[in-house]
Amino acid sequence: MLKKNSGALMALLFFPVCATAQQKPLRLWYDAPAAYWEACVPLGNGRLGAMPNGGVYHENIVLNDITLWSGSKQNADKPEAYKHLPAIQQLLSEGKNIEAQEIMSKYFVCEGRGSGEGRGAKVPYGSFEILGNLAITYQYEKDSTQLNVSNYHRQLSLDSALATTSFIIDNTSYTREYFTSFDDDVIVIRLSSGALKKINFSLD
Repeated sequence: MLKKNSGALMALLFFPVCATAQQKPLRLWYDAPAAYWEACVPLGNGRLGAMPNGGVYHENIVLNDITLWSGSKQNADKPEAYKHLPAIQQLLSEGKNIEAQEIMSKYFVCEGRGSGEGRGAKVPYGSFEILGNLAITYQYEKDSTQLNVSNYHRQLSLDSALATTSFIIDNTSYTREYFTSFDDDVIVIRLSSGALKKINFSLD
């Protein structure tokens, strides 16, 4: 009897394991501040964007606003483009990125001068311009050479879109949280520490 139903039994045993694995939070995490722009964690609500690098002493947050665009007038309406999306997805799943890019370039590129006005022919795209760099300098009551930084952790939760940076300096824990609100259309940075009067910084 056990042998006859062993397949169903294995399926029942396997299902909770799969469900648990699928519910595991997804995240990007790092054990050091970002040394270059691509290593920053991206945050955005569709209009505003932020890229914090998680520096312990000096932190830079690249800010972006969707209205800052280098392109000129163009026709971005491509009503037939969606028909080629399945082919692109199939090529990407097969690892044929170049072939997928060729279809994208042929059917998804908008018409118009884009950002090539006066500086080149047939340049279809514009590019986002940086709104600014928010530079934060943190003070820890000691020279940086005398501080002991440990347990550094930087991550972006792909489930909640919440970015955090945490570390310990001389037995005091520090946490920074970053997120963008869609409803309120703001970028929020929350600084906290495990002891009173330990947060001190200047903005540039």
